[in-house]
Amino acid sequence: MSDEDISGALKSPVDRLLEISSPALADEEGSGTGELGELLRRRNGFYAFLGALHVFPTVASGEEISQAEWNADALWKGSYPNLGAEYTAFAEDVFGGQFLHSESGVFQLEPETGELERISADIPDWCAALLEEPEVLTGYPLAEEWQERHGRLPIGKRLIPRTPFVLGGDFACENLMLVDSAESLRWRAELAAQIRDVPDGGKIVLRYG
Repeated sequence: MSDEDISGALKSPVDRLLEISSPALADEEGSGTGELGELLRRRNGFYAFLGALHVFPTVASGEEISQAEWNADALWKGSYPNLGAEYTAFAEDVFGGQFLHSESGVFQLEPETGELERISADIPDWCAALLEEPEVLTGYPLAEEWQERHGRLPIGKRLIPRTPFVLGGDFACENLMLVDSAESLRWRAELAAQIRDVPDGGKIVLRYG
C-alpha cells in the first residue's frame, strides 16, 4: 500500500466527504452543538456529488437559505406530521429527499410517502454511508445526466418526478422536472397523506404545479 493510500485510509469519513465537496456556502463560521454543529463549523453548507447532495448553511448567504429558515414549519416541515422539533433537516438529495438529524441518529425522509428511514447512528457514519452508496443516497447519476442535458442545477431547485416514483414513475431524466424544493415537499406531503388515507381501490389526485 502506498503512502497516499495509507493516508487516505486514515482519514475520517467527514474528512473524505469534505475533500470532494464544494467550498462553504456561507462566509460566516457555522454553529450548533454536537456532531452536526462540528460539521458546519468546519464547512458552513456545501454541495457534493455533482450538486446532488446539498447541506444547508447555518446562516443565509445570497440565495442560500439558512438551516433555521429551512426548518420553519410554515415553509414545508409542518406538512409532515411525523416531523417534530426533535428532527432537524440539514441536507437533501437531488430529489428533495431530506436528511434529518436527531438524538436517535440520521434519518432520510421519503417525501412521497412521508416515511423515515434511519441511515446512521451519527454524522460521521452518515458521511461514511454517503461515500459508500452515493448513487442510492443522493441520486447523483441522474443529477449528472440531467445537468449534461440542461445545465447546472439552480440554487433552491431539485429534480422532482413528474410521475411520482411511488406510483411507478421511472428513475429517468424524462420523468424529472426542475422545481423549487420547498414547494415540491408541500406537494408531496399531500400525496403522502393521500397514500396513507386512501382506501384499497381508491384514487389519488396529483396537484403538481
